[in-house]
Amino acid sequence: MYINSRGKLADRLVAYDTALSVLCQHAAASPKDIIHESPCILDLFLQMMHCLCMSGNVEKAIERSYGIFPTTTKSNEPHHLSLSEILNCLTVSDKCVFWVCCVYLVIYRRLPDAVVQKFESEKSLLDIEWPVVSLSEDDKEMAIKLVETAVESIDSFVYSESVKSEVNLRSAQLFALNHIRCMAALDNKECFRDLLDKYVEQYPSCIELVLASALIQKQDINVDSFMGFEEAINRWSIEVPGIQCIWNQYIENAIHNRRIDLAKAITIWWFKSIWQVQVQNLPNGGMEITDDGNSCGSLGLDSKSVSDRFSSDHKQIDMMFGFLNLSLYNFLQNDKTEACIAFDKAKSTASFGGLEQCMKTYVMFLVYDAWSLKEDGSDGAIKRILELYADGSSQALLVPKVLTRKFVDNIKKPRVQHLIGNILSPVSFDCSLLNLILQSWFGSSLLPQTVSDPKHLVDFVEAIMEVVPHNFQLAIAVCKLLTKEYNSDSNSASLWFWACSNLLNAILDAMPIPPEYVWVEAGELLHNSMGIETICDRFYRRALSVYPFSIMLWKCFYKLYMTSGDAKDAVDAAKQRGIELLTKDLGTD
Repeated sequence: MYINSRGKLADRLVAYDTALSVLCQHAAASPKDIIHESPCILDLFLQMMHCLCMSGNVEKAIERSYGIFPTTTKSNEPHHLSLSEILNCLTVSDKCVFWVCCVYLVIYRRLPDAVVQKFESEKSLLDIEWPVVSLSEDDKEMAIKLVETAVESIDSFVYSESVKSEVNLRSAQLFALNHIRCMAALDNKECFRDLLDKYVEQYPSCIELVLASALIQKQDINVDSFMGFEEAINRWSIEVPGIQCIWNQYIENAIHNRRIDLAKAITIWWFKSIWQVQVQNLPNGGMEITDDGNSCGSLGLDSKSVSDRFSSDHKQIDMMFGFLNLSLYNFLQNDKTEACIAFDKAKSTASFGGLEQCMKTYVMFLVYDAWSLKEDGSDGAIKRILELYADGSSQALLVPKVLTRKFVDNIKKPRVQHLIGNILSPVSFDCSLLNLILQSWFGSSLLPQTVSDPKHLVDFVEAIMEVVPHNFQLAIAVCKLLTKEYNSDSNSASLWFWACSNLLNAILDAMPIPPEYVWVEAGELLHNSMGIETICDRFYRRALSVYPFSIMLWKCFYKLYMTSGDAKDAVDAAKQRGIELLTKDLGTD
């Protein structure tokens, strides 16, 4: 409220700095509270940087990213917290996110989409994409210098005796993964290979690094070679959770390359060398497990015997992968009933706390995708995934944890907690799992090719949106399709109105609020249509109330009103917010 009530850009930035200063002072005064304060400080800092970027002040954001370096030049900017002051108030895991975002901003002149999508939620480094980029030698040198500073900073904290922990080690592993991806994006191949070898040796129990090494070997040797996965399996310590995940990725790569025969052979190898051996080694000869050999104990991963929560989470993840492997084994043996039973156990295992969302979505997608290789095809896969979203026992996994809602969990009186929960807007489902299924079947369009029949398209989309009404990615995909496939006759006009209404409803009612780039993309789609001026006006006014400093949204708003002669009003309204719309940037004379 304190920040969002500031109507001018300069005031908003001052409010960010003030709020950060207060939070940092509180964290410094109460070190024991840093674990709670740190995610909020990080989120606020990143939102401030994003505000600078979207308002056309990317250079100022980059200047702040370089704030860790001493400067000899005088800045006209008002005093704000230095990066070192903010870093001192972050946990090691949040420091890793902080540094990765600063480096990413310098290289791409924006924050990672995977981070922007997680504003007001805890951040993860696993899903950040690093596309190849071409920089000038000076920019590249500065970016690498910042990377080196980040690596030194993280190393100094991770290996400090006072902060050593498995959580910090895991954060350092994901930081290393992003370091490697960053060097690959900068096309520094020699450094990339050296770093990969160094980090695999340094973190031999990091699944992502081991799998990255296996995939690199596969690319280098032969498209059909899976030697890297076999080497990873042979090297993996049996005492360290993760072997089930490596087997799972080995199987997935075979399926991805349409080598179903190889996938079947791998699952048989896994079943005989891993699963049956573990079952036989159980106390009482495995009498405590179910008839099909499935149980938490069958993996030797009973969480009750593990005192450390983080270690327990890793074992739960490996247990989940084990059941997924069993599900794939049974499926490829044409035993669909047992495959479903094993998957249900995997899903039940995934309900334990602490699992990373991307892991859950990816492996669930894999099983559903594999189930649908035969018989009922894509319709069956989509039906099953919608059942998952509608299943009350699974819904907790599919709702992101929002930082601003944590206070509700701390309310001690159940009736008051329930009342506050009902007053607040419900948090929308994470649609990434569903959209992965759609993408696996239909490609980036998310839609079937049989869209020449409008009724089929409407029925298909409505069935999905009924279960997940805030799937704005699908709504955008529908609008993109219609701009290409349909002309301006009356039937197409009504279809377009339906698609635009779906898009607006999906975005306007979503919680947390969708990222700015989603609103911009939707606005551009709406702008290219005729006859829905009222819808467009409603959309832009809402968009600008949410992102009042987005120069891209103001440009779209300006273009909407050019035809009515009210474009000057849009320029004046933007100016009142502190946004200057220059005619040379608007494509006008």
